[in-house]
Amino acid sequence: MPVDTRELMEAIAIIANERNVQVTMKQSAKGAMVCAATAFIGGILLGPVGLAAGGTAGGLMAYKMTGGTFRPLADVLLNDLNDAQQERLVRHVNNAVAQFAISDLAMLLPLLMNNAGIQQAVLNTAVSFVTNELKCQVIQ
Repeated sequence: MPVDTRELMEAIAIIANERNVQVTMKQSAKGAMVCAATAFIGGILLGPVGLAAGGTAGGLMAYKMTGGTFRPLADVLLNDLNDAQQERLVRHVNNAVAQFAISDLAMLLPLLMNNAGIQQAVLNTAVSFVTNELKCQVIQ
């Protein structure tokens, strides 16, 4: 019996929320470049004090620039994936949990909520999927 895609997506979202997994759309790299550039300029202009001042100013600028761009993985999975992407993720999850010898896929959801090994396998699959398909960075 096949698992309902929506139910499985919601179960994955629950696990991602419990583990507080966050996603960003490559904003970390932009923030790091801003911070490094301001520290470099501060160092050139003011020496060691400028490094500290530039690094601090750059960190604050990076914070302001990237504020609100980090989102929970659960939100991305439930709201940003189209139907075809959700189906592909469900196929990947089914392949990932095949090693746990679940004879009936309808048993997957209860086991998923109570088995740490299956939870980790499913979460790893979802993180890999979001990283490869949506080109997101994941923060665990």
